[in-house]
Order: sequence, then C-alpha cells, then structure tokens
Amino acid sequence: MSNMRTRNLAASLILLLFCAGYAYLTANLATRSIENTTQPSFFPWVITTCLAVLSAALLLQTCIPTFNQTVPKPMGIPRKRLCFALILSIIYLGLLPSLGFVGANILLFGSLMYLYGERRLIKITSFSFLFSIFIFYLFREIFQISLPAGILAPSVHWIDVFVKENILLWNNFWLRAYNVT
Repeated sequence: MSNMRTRNLAASLILLLFCAGYAYLTANLATRSIENTTQPSFFPWVITTCLAVLSAALLLQTCIPTFNQTVPKPMGIPRKRLCFALILSIIYLGLLPSLGFVGANILLFGSLMYLYGERRLIKITSFSFLFSIFIFYLFREIFQISLPAGILAPSVHWIDVFVKENILLWNNFWLRAYNVT
C-alpha cells in the first residue's frame, strides 16, 4: 500500500470514529417542546451525516485499487492572494453585525470572485447577490436559524415579500397547469 493510501485509510477510520462519538453526543442532546421549530440536535445531525458520508467515500476510495499512482501537482495559488482572502474574511466578520448577513456576504463573495479572476461586473454582482439571498433563506426558512439582518432589515422584508409572492404564483401556475384543485 502506498504512503498516500495508508494516510487516507488512517484519516478515514479516525474520522468515522469521530463521527460515531459526535453522533452519540448529538443523540443525547436535550429536546425542546416548542412547536414548529427545529430541535437543537438538527444541525449537528446534518454535520454528522455529511462528515460520515465523506469519510466513508474516502475509505471506499482508499480500498478500490487504482492504476495511476501519480499525484497531481497543486494549483499553486500565490501566497499574496491567500493572505488577501484571509484579510477579506476578517473584514467580513467585522462588517457582519452592522451590515447584516446578506450585505456582508454580497461584499465578501463579490470581492472573492474578483480576487480569483472574475472581471465581469454583472456576473460578480448577480452571483454574489443571488447566492447570499439563497443562503440567507436556506438558513432562515429551512433550518429556522435567524441570521443578522443589519441595516438591510427593511430590504430583507421586501425581498421576503417578493419571494413569498413568487412562490405562491408558481404554485398556482403549476396547480392550474396540471388541473389540481
């Protein structure tokens, strides 16, 4: 067995043992009796499941014999760019309480896209805006985790109204299209 395969085998087994311990601790978390809310153990179960699937995939990849043993060279991102990305992340953490999650994420994603080579302003703006709104609503509506709205709280309210109205319009459209009453 090659050196890398041995490391991957050890790492996957250690991570699977870690997942088992984390799952045990998650299973013993207290529950709450508030209706229509997620339990405190919901997000730890999501993390445990994702980590277990990735660890099992690493274990499976290690056990399957491969013919090509060459390791590809790393991409070699310049150290200056990595340091600048770290500085952007620290600035993001500082702006998060005042700008809120959506505003700070738009600036962070846009800056990172520009830093890593994207130069089209429309693409930077649209992707950073849409991705930030998507993550905000994923955590707010699906995971029921409140994220800071910051100075954009009135805008978030109007976006919330817009999203809910469009969901209703799409639901009505598909119900009529398939003649569901």
